[in-house]
Amino acid sequence: MGTRLINVGKRKGPGVDGGELGWKGRLSYRVGRAAALIPGVHYHRYLILSQAAARLPAMPRGYSAGPVTPERLAGRIDAAPEVISYRKAQGLVPIAAERGDSLLGVVWLTAAPFDEDEVRVRWVPPPGHAWDTGLWIDPRHRMTRAFATLWAGAGLWLAGQGLRGSASRIADYNRTSLAPHLRLGAEILGSVVAAGLGPVQIATKSADRFTLSRRATIEVAKL
Repeated sequence: MGTRLINVGKRKGPGVDGGELGWKGRLSYRVGRAAALIPGVHYHRYLILSQAAARLPAMPRGYSAGPVTPERLAGRIDAAPEVISYRKAQGLVPIAAERGDSLLGVVWLTAAPFDEDEVRVRWVPPPGHAWDTGLWIDPRHRMTRAFATLWAGAGLWLAGQGLRGSASRIADYNRTSLAPHLRLGAEILGSVVAAGLGPVQIATKSADRFTLSRRATIEVAKL
Protein backbone atom coordinates (compact mmCIF):
# COMPACT_ATOMS: atom_id res chain seq x y z
CA MET A 1 0.00 0.00 0.00
CA GLY A 2 1.29 3.48 -0.86
CA THR A 3 0.86 6.74 0.97
CA ARG A 4 -2.75 7.48 1.75
CA LEU A 5 -4.18 10.96 1.86
CA ILE A 6 -6.57 12.92 4.02
CA ASN A 7 -8.43 15.46 1.90
CA VAL A 8 -9.47 18.41 4.04
CA GLY A 9 -12.60 19.60 2.29
CA LYS A 10 -14.39 22.95 2.31
CA ARG A 11 -17.57 22.09 4.16
CA LYS A 12 -18.91 23.61 7.32
CA GLY A 13 -18.72 21.14 10.17
CA PRO A 14 -19.91 20.99 13.78
CA GLY A 15 -21.15 23.99 15.66
CA VAL A 16 -19.08 25.94 18.12
CA ASP A 17 -21.58 26.34 20.93
CA GLY A 18 -20.60 25.38 24.45
CA GLY A 19 -22.51 22.09 24.37
CA GLU A 20 -21.03 20.87 21.09
CA LEU A 21 -17.42 21.58 22.02
CA GLY A 22 -17.88 21.19 25.77
CA TRP A 23 -19.00 17.62 26.40
CA LYS A 24 -17.24 16.15 23.38
CA GLY A 25 -14.04 17.95 24.29
CA ARG A 26 -14.19 16.79 27.90
CA LEU A 27 -14.88 13.23 26.82
CA SER A 28 -12.06 13.07 24.26
CA TYR A 29 -9.65 14.62 26.76
CA ARG A 30 -10.44 11.93 29.32
CA VAL A 31 -10.30 9.12 26.77
CA GLY A 32 -7.02 10.45 25.40
CA ARG A 33 -5.48 10.68 28.85
CA ALA A 34 -6.61 7.15 29.68
CA ALA A 35 -5.29 5.79 26.37
CA ALA A 36 -1.90 7.40 26.98
CA LEU A 37 -1.50 5.26 30.10
CA ILE A 38 -1.58 2.09 27.99
CA PRO A 39 1.60 1.36 26.01
CA GLY A 40 1.05 1.50 22.25
CA VAL A 41 -2.44 3.05 22.52
CA HIS A 42 -3.44 6.54 21.39
CA TYR A 43 -6.66 8.51 20.89
CA HIS A 44 -7.08 11.98 19.40
CA ARG A 45 -10.11 13.95 18.23
CA TYR A 46 -9.31 16.99 16.12
CA LEU A 47 -11.39 19.86 14.81
CA ILE A 48 -10.30 20.85 11.30
CA LEU A 49 -10.21 24.61 10.76
CA SER A 50 -9.98 26.83 7.70
CA GLN A 51 -8.67 30.38 8.06
CA ALA A 52 -9.27 32.81 5.19
CA ALA A 53 -6.29 35.07 4.48
CA ALA A 54 -8.65 37.98 3.81
CA ARG A 55 -9.72 37.94 7.48
CA LEU A 56 -6.22 37.99 8.95
CA PRO A 57 -5.11 41.15 10.79
CA ALA A 58 -2.73 43.85 9.63
CA MET A 59 0.75 43.95 11.17
CA PRO A 60 0.62 45.69 14.57
CA ARG A 61 2.80 48.79 14.89
CA GLY A 62 6.21 48.03 16.40
CA TYR A 63 6.03 44.30 15.63
CA SER A 64 7.32 42.19 12.74
CA ALA A 65 6.83 38.66 11.43
CA GLY A 66 8.13 36.65 8.52
CA PRO A 67 9.94 33.49 7.42
CA VAL A 68 13.07 32.47 9.33
CA THR A 69 15.44 29.54 9.05
CA PRO A 70 14.58 26.57 11.30
CA GLU A 71 18.07 26.81 12.79
CA ARG A 72 17.18 30.18 14.35
CA LEU A 73 14.50 28.49 16.43
CA ALA A 74 16.66 25.83 18.07
CA GLY A 75 16.43 26.13 21.85
CA ARG A 76 14.04 29.09 21.60
CA ILE A 77 10.66 27.37 21.15
CA ASP A 78 8.87 24.43 22.75
CA ALA A 79 9.64 22.01 19.90
CA ALA A 80 12.42 19.45 20.41
CA PRO A 81 15.35 19.48 17.95
CA GLU A 82 14.09 16.33 16.25
CA VAL A 83 10.67 17.93 15.73
CA ILE A 84 12.26 21.01 14.16
CA SER A 85 14.36 18.75 11.91
CA TYR A 86 11.28 16.73 10.93
CA ARG A 87 9.32 19.85 9.99
CA LYS A 88 12.28 21.17 8.01
CA ALA A 89 12.53 17.87 6.13
CA GLN A 90 8.80 18.11 5.36
CA GLY A 91 9.40 21.49 3.73
CA LEU A 92 7.49 23.53 6.30
CA VAL A 93 8.32 27.24 6.50
CA PRO A 94 8.51 28.74 10.01
CA ILE A 95 6.94 32.19 10.34
CA ALA A 96 8.31 33.94 13.42
CA ALA A 97 6.74 36.91 15.23
CA GLU A 98 9.25 39.28 16.81
CA ARG A 99 9.46 42.56 18.65
CA GLY A 100 12.97 43.91 18.73
CA ASP A 101 15.22 41.02 19.70
CA SER A 102 12.41 39.04 21.35
CA LEU A 103 10.92 35.98 19.67
CA LEU A 104 7.19 36.06 20.41
CA GLY A 105 5.91 33.00 18.58
CA VAL A 106 6.06 30.81 15.52
CA VAL A 107 3.74 28.95 13.16
CA TRP A 108 4.80 26.50 10.44
CA LEU A 109 3.24 26.60 6.98
CA THR A 110 3.40 24.48 3.84
CA ALA A 111 1.55 24.60 0.55
CA ALA A 112 2.08 20.84 0.16
CA PRO A 113 0.50 17.85 1.94
CA PHE A 114 1.84 17.33 5.45
CA ASP A 115 2.64 13.98 7.04
CA GLU A 116 1.51 14.37 10.64
CA ASP A 117 4.03 13.49 13.35
CA GLU A 118 1.49 12.90 16.14
CA VAL A 119 -0.79 10.45 14.33
CA ARG A 120 -0.27 8.51 11.09
CA VAL A 121 -2.07 10.95 8.81
CA ARG A 122 -1.19 12.89 5.70
CA TRP A 123 -3.18 16.12 5.64
CA VAL A 124 -4.02 17.56 2.22
CA PRO A 125 -5.25 21.18 2.47
CA PRO A 126 -8.06 22.50 0.25
CA PRO A 127 -7.09 23.93 -3.16
CA GLY A 128 -5.58 27.38 -2.78
CA HIS A 129 -4.76 26.82 0.89
CA ALA A 130 -1.72 25.97 2.98
CA TRP A 131 -1.53 23.67 5.97
CA ASP A 132 -0.38 25.25 9.25
CA THR A 133 0.88 23.44 12.32
CA GLY A 134 3.08 23.83 15.38
CA LEU A 135 1.72 27.22 16.45
CA TRP A 136 3.52 28.40 19.58
CA ILE A 137 3.36 31.66 21.53
CA ASP A 138 5.93 32.40 24.23
CA PRO A 139 3.97 32.30 27.52
CA ARG A 140 5.55 35.62 28.51
CA HIS A 141 3.93 37.32 25.52
CA ARG A 142 0.49 35.73 25.41
CA MET A 143 -1.17 38.91 26.69
CA THR A 144 0.46 41.04 23.96
CA ARG A 145 -0.14 41.42 20.21
CA ALA A 146 1.95 38.31 19.54
CA PHE A 147 -0.92 36.21 18.13
CA ALA A 148 -2.07 39.00 15.82
CA THR A 149 1.52 39.61 14.72
CA LEU A 150 2.05 35.96 13.93
CA TRP A 151 -1.06 35.75 11.78
CA ALA A 152 -0.30 39.04 10.08
CA GLY A 153 3.03 37.51 9.03
CA ALA A 154 1.30 34.30 7.96
CA GLY A 155 -1.09 36.38 5.86
CA LEU A 156 1.81 38.06 4.08
CA TRP A 157 3.39 34.67 3.36
CA LEU A 158 0.10 33.28 2.04
CA ALA A 159 -0.33 36.30 -0.23
CA GLY A 160 3.20 35.85 -1.54
CA GLN A 161 2.39 32.23 -2.40
CA GLY A 162 -0.88 33.18 -4.09
CA LEU A 163 -2.89 31.27 -1.48
CA ARG A 164 -6.32 32.21 -0.13
CA GLY A 165 -5.94 30.79 3.39
CA SER A 166 -4.72 27.92 5.51
CA ALA A 167 -6.15 24.84 7.20
CA SER A 168 -5.11 23.21 10.46
CA ARG A 169 -6.19 20.83 13.19
CA ILE A 170 -6.71 21.56 16.88
CA ALA A 171 -7.51 19.08 19.64
CA ASP A 172 -11.22 19.51 20.31
CA TYR A 173 -10.71 20.00 24.06
CA ASN A 174 -8.17 22.80 23.56
CA ARG A 175 -10.55 25.72 23.92
CA THR A 176 -7.65 28.06 24.78
CA SER A 177 -6.16 27.53 21.31
CA LEU A 178 -9.49 27.33 19.50
CA ALA A 179 -10.97 30.60 20.80
CA PRO A 180 -8.46 33.03 19.23
CA HIS A 181 -8.74 31.25 15.87
CA LEU A 182 -12.50 31.66 15.93
CA ARG A 183 -12.10 35.34 16.79
CA LEU A 184 -10.07 35.70 13.58
CA GLY A 185 -13.00 34.23 11.67
CA ALA A 186 -11.75 30.66 11.28
CA GLU A 187 -14.37 28.15 10.14
CA ILE A 188 -14.69 24.63 11.54
CA LEU A 189 -14.85 22.26 8.57
CA GLY A 190 -15.41 19.04 10.51
CA SER A 191 -13.72 16.62 12.86
CA VAL A 192 -11.35 13.66 12.66
CA VAL A 193 -10.80 10.98 15.30
CA ALA A 194 -7.66 8.84 15.19
CA ALA A 195 -7.32 5.91 17.59
CA GLY A 196 -4.58 3.33 17.47
CA LEU A 197 -3.26 0.16 19.03
CA GLY A 198 0.32 -0.50 18.02
CA PRO A 199 0.61 -0.45 14.21
CA VAL A 200 -3.17 -0.48 13.68
CA GLN A 201 -5.04 2.81 13.50
CA ILE A 202 -8.71 3.60 12.98
CA ALA A 203 -9.76 7.04 11.77
CA THR A 204 -13.30 8.38 11.67
CA LYS A 205 -14.46 11.69 10.30
CA SER A 206 -17.52 13.92 10.43
CA ALA A 207 -19.48 11.63 8.10
CA ASP A 208 -18.97 8.69 10.51
CA ARG A 209 -17.07 6.51 8.03
CA PHE A 210 -13.78 4.98 9.08
CA THR A 211 -10.51 3.68 7.68
CA LEU A 212 -8.44 0.88 9.21
CA SER A 213 -4.72 0.83 8.46
CA ARG A 214 -1.70 -1.24 9.46
CA ARG A 215 0.70 0.98 7.54
CA ALA A 216 2.45 4.23 8.37
CA THR A 217 -0.35 6.40 7.02
CA ILE A 218 -4.13 6.37 6.98
CA GLU A 219 -6.80 7.66 4.63
CA VAL A 220 -9.76 9.76 5.70
CA ALA A 221 -12.24 10.74 3.00
CA LYS A 222 -13.06 14.34 2.28
CA LEU A 223 -14.77 16.02 5.21
